[in-house]
Amino acid sequence: MDKKVIIKLALAIVLGLVVYLYDFGLPANAQTVLTIAVFAMVLWLTEVVPLHVTSLIVALLLVVFAKLPEKDVFAPFFDPVIVLLLGGFVLAVALQKHGLDKKLAYGFLERIGSAPKKFMLGIMMFTAFISFWVSNTATTATILPIAIAALAASKISKGSKYAKALILGVAYAATLGGMGTIIGSTPNVIVASFLAKEGIKINFVSWMYYAIPFTIIMIPVSWFVLVKMFKPEVPNLKVKKYDSKYNRSQKLVLIIFTITVILWMTDRYHGISINSISLVPIVLLYFCRLLSVEDFSKVEWESLVLFGGGLSLGAAIHSTGLDLIMANGLKSVLGGMPVFAIFLCVAAFGMILTAFLSNTVAASLTIPIMLPLSQSLGLNIKSLALLVALGVSVDLILPIGTPPGTMAYATGYIRIWDMVKSGVVISAIGLVILVGLALLYW
Repeated sequence: MDKKVIIKLALAIVLGLVVYLYDFGLPANAQTVLTIAVFAMVLWLTEVVPLHVTSLIVALLLVVFAKLPEKDVFAPFFDPVIVLLLGGFVLAVALQKHGLDKKLAYGFLERIGSAPKKFMLGIMMFTAFISFWVSNTATTATILPIAIAALAASKISKGSKYAKALILGVAYAATLGGMGTIIGSTPNVIVASFLAKEGIKINFVSWMYYAIPFTIIMIPVSWFVLVKMFKPEVPNLKVKKYDSKYNRSQKLVLIIFTITVILWMTDRYHGISINSISLVPIVLLYFCRLLSVEDFSKVEWESLVLFGGGLSLGAAIHSTGLDLIMANGLKSVLGGMPVFAIFLCVAAFGMILTAFLSNTVAASLTIPIMLPLSQSLGLNIKSLALLVALGVSVDLILPIGTPPGTMAYATGYIRIWDMVKSGVVISAIGLVILVGLALLYW
């Protein structure tokens, strides 16, 4: 094993043992779950093993050491909301396989024009819109190559300010767009799942009611900040022309995609849950021979396993009463504060946690604590949970925070400092707007 891997693993074990041996005054089972949570956080933070592997380790530790029933530990790995995500991931695979994602993007951008600022706003709007329906990771993987192709065709180098703005714009728009619908980002699904267990149902349209106003406000805000920080130094862009004709396969995929979105948005009328609806595109895409067995392996299985592990750990925190104990600790800090300050602290806590962990992991660890906290402070459960869900996605400062940020950094067009200086400003503005919406709109 690599020496760095051994050091990271040793750190996780040592910190876990410290937590296990220190007397927090917790019930034995709650202390064990806390130990496993700290151990997992170090593994997730250091990425000593892939994130989804840590989720599987968590499940094993919960069974072996916390003595939790296997059915309770493993059930979240195929929770109904996993099916919801799976449907979105399969749709993304179909869009990419048949080139429909690029065709739609090029068709939209061709109408926007080649003026640099206008093109950037257009590509951000399109990225956010696509992130409503497929994962923000898949959207970024589609749009980034288009943005890079436009830069290359226009002979814009990697050191260009406009190049930095455009690449960051795509990443930020994918993250902000992913907040707009339940399936856009995994923290959204985590919150919907936990609220459902509390008897609070958030359907597809009601989530959009709460979240899309934030996205609509933040896209032009992010664009404005980026063009001011990285002032475009190019007069014009060259945008590739794309064949506007749709072949039979592309038409079928577009029809199935449309049917799925309509069903998601009308669940209150036909009574079928959005989780079950997500099986419709999977069945239709295979029935119409639009996907093969090999395509199923291209689904983001790692994300699904990571998500399942987060749900499993969250359920363990809840079942052992650890969430209530931690909520009481937070109550002693937040109690007596005005509602605005509490909301700001909660959203900021989620955002800061995401600076060190993925937003999926941050949401999995934070949401179980927020539910009892809202009860002890006499605040609306839904508002506090939504604040955390959206707050963990507002972290646009470091590449680790969200997958689109990681992918943008990997292009080589931006440096860490580029992301930090723009991300701090946009995240701070986003935090204030989010809390304002929570108080005045929700």
